[in-house]
Amino acid sequence: MSKAQERRKAAEQQIQEHKAKKNKYIIAAVFWFLSSLYIYSNDSGFSDVYSLKPFIYFIVGPVVASIVFGNIMFFLQKIIEKGVIAFLGNNAQNLVLPVISFIFFCALVGMFLVIFKFAELLQTVI
Repeated sequence: MSKAQERRKAAEQQIQEHKAKKNKYIIAAVFWFLSSLYIYSNDSGFSDVYSLKPFIYFIVGPVVASIVFGNIMFFLQKIIEKGVIAFLGNNAQNLVLPVISFIFFCALVGMFLVIFKFAELLQTVI
């Protein structure tokens, strides 16, 4: 492989990583927003007109959640990819993508539950 091809491949990899990181921020913010909507709709005292809770949950919460949980999801994705590739290696290359997809989907479900429980915990603190 020539140096130009190697540089092009490295640039494409960086672009893909940037897209993945941006998408993780969006996913974390959406997970937080959905959790907050559920908590907001079920708690009678949560939706007071002069309360800071809605502001914290719907303005500050998605920003902080996207930074914290988005980075966790991004690094979790990288760990899953490297772990599966190292485990399966060259023996079963056709299984790498489905296994990564399945494990990452399970990790996303788990991350949603973590975000939801964190939002509930924050509700009890506030």
